[in-house]
Amino acid sequence: MEEKKLPNENKEKEIDLSRYPSNFGPSSRKLALGLWIIEHRKRLKTALIVFLAVVAGISWSYTIYGFAYYIVRGMNEDESLASQITRDLVVGHDYILELAPADLVFSSPQIFKTGEDKYDLLAEIRNPNPRYWASFSYCFSVDNKEADCEEGFILPEETKIVSALAKDFRSRPAGLTFAIKKISWARVNPRQFPDWENFRDEHLNLAVESIKFTPASGSGLSEKLNLNNLEFTITNNTPFNYWEVPFNILLYRGSSIIGINRYTALELMSKEKREVKMSWLGSLSSPGDIKITPEINILKDDIYIKYEGGIGEEK
Repeated sequence: MEEKKLPNENKEKEIDLSRYPSNFGPSSRKLALGLWIIEHRKRLKTALIVFLAVVAGISWSYTIYGFAYYIVRGMNEDESLASQITRDLVVGHDYILELAPADLVFSSPQIFKTGEDKYDLLAEIRNPNPRYWASFSYCFSVDNKEADCEEGFILPEETKIVSALAKDFRSRPAGLTFAIKKISWARVNPRQFPDWENFRDEHLNLAVESIKFTPASGSGLSEKLNLNNLEFTITNNTPFNYWEVPFNILLYRGSSIIGINRYTALELMSKEKREVKMSWLGSLSSPGDIKITPEINILKDDIYIKYEGGIGEEK
């Protein structure tokens, strides 16, 4: 008699890994994933190859299309663009004039007798440019012959007096002229000086006070020489120490200049207050106004007293 078999007796029983706890090693879920990958690795490999082939095909198609487009149209477009840029870069004369600094403006020269055969010469110069300063040489001439030439500078939008003092002439010179020569312009860098006006005011904060002028008739300095006396006080309100600070001294009667002189303060230290007494040769009456202004090129590093470590200014 033939033995009967149950329907599912010959089928392999599927193992349910989730029934077995994973106390050590990979979890049952990871084991199941690993078995699935092993069973389907050929299909996965085939799918990866197909994906990479599609990506490569698209990339090569785009590259070939781009190269073909450049040959057909891109080269001509590049030539046209290069020609346009070349035309735009041609700078006209009018544009160059707009960028160039405006010329300095100067007055007719003046002359003052300070003693026997001694004369002071001066002229006023104005720089109309807000972002350019200049260094230059200037000359006073008599009858088209140079009588004196000196060096000077002028800061942006500055108006100043340039002079030649105590020059010898046998008689009052006629035909006096003034000219500026060998001018060199420099632009105030906005990155280095983002607030030029504040920089200028901070570095030129040198107060001149207690000004007292005594004419020769009341000074009692000499009966034979016309020696006037001038006293004033300088206060360096800046945080900087200067090797030397020249001062222009102008005497006014109304709006007219009647006399000029210079004084140089050596090694003027920050916050220092210095009293000045000086004699002034010439037949001068009491002026209506006296202006004493510093004349230092604050854009030059060598005017500041150096410190160890190469620091040019006291901070």
